[in-house]
Amino acid sequence: MKKGLKIILVLFLISIVGFSVYKVIDINKFQTKDQFKEQQGKQSFQNSHPATGLNVNDETVKTFATEESTNLQEVTSKNDITVINLFASWCDPCKREMPELVKYAKNKENGVELVGLNVKDKRKPAEQLIHDVNVNYSIYVAQDDFLKKFKTYNIPTTLFVDKNGEIKKVYLGELSEKTLNNLVTQVKEEN
Repeated sequence: MKKGLKIILVLFLISIVGFSVYKVIDINKFQTKDQFKEQQGKQSFQNSHPATGLNVNDETVKTFATEESTNLQEVTSKNDITVINLFASWCDPCKREMPELVKYAKNKENGVELVGLNVKDKRKPAEQLIHDVNVNYSIYVAQDDFLKKFKTYNIPTTLFVDKNGEIKKVYLGELSEKTLNNLVTQVKEEN
């Protein structure tokens, strides 16, 4: 009896997983890259993230190039809005969004700064990714406990921080240049 119940439960779980995979494939099957980018341009922030309202200024990070320690306050105090993109070289959505971030950095508004914050990564693969994409914005390396402190469990995640270091908004997921422009405008309008 117990063996039969186990088999039924396993089959039930397999069917749930199979149906879920089918639905994801079915939803995305006809979406082109251009349609994805257009949809991204219309995105807005999700519900309030637990990191919203927390302050990043006391966080010590290392510059990627020189490995010198600095506080994030050195970065945030110079800008009206600092966009901090959390990424890792092993994260496929992070890799896909980096060229979009490079485009954004070329045309960003005055008073807005984009920085990358490498998390939970190994130096060599991160260095290779930064080189391959030809990143044109500052990259820092977070301490190991950064994600836990700011209750961030998925990457890419992007923090929108004011001049005082307060996280005003958090965006979860992959960004396009269009989406990033839209989100910066929303943050400016609300502050």
